[in-house]
Amino acid sequence: MRLQMTLIVAMSFSTAVSADIFQCRQANGQMVFSDRACADNARIVTVDPVVTGGRLDTGTDVETWQPASRERRREPKGCDQGYIQSTQLRTFRARRQVQAGMSAKQVRYILGEPDVRDGQWWVYEHKGEETGRYKIVGGCLDKWR
Repeated sequence: MRLQMTLIVAMSFSTAVSADIFQCRQANGQMVFSDRACADNARIVTVDPVVTGGRLDTGTDVETWQPASRERRREPKGCDQGYIQSTQLRTFRARRQVQAGMSAKQVRYILGEPDVRDGQWWVYEHKGEETGRYKIVGGCLDKWR
């Protein structure tokens, strides 16, 4: 027990001693700081209070370059329906059923390639007769008749 106490006291003194900072002047005149005495003319530097963190520079407020802020367009990405799971898409395809807000790719998957493209309207025909007209605006299904 006494050995343990002596060991603890010795270790605590060793940490206090190793925390010293020495300032030495080299032969070329350069000032060097070290945790060990580096020359005969080494002097101990006291640092009060010891503070961890903070800024390394002292009082120089440098303005850093910031890119100019740009107004971004607030256009929504994608269509209103958004992502539709593949199981639901297969169900829509089997029923040949579409919904407003589907993407043009989803409409093409469900109904196939249009027979006629008349501007924004996709026209589907069967045996020469029109079976449906679908308006695609901005890559999304807007309405149909």
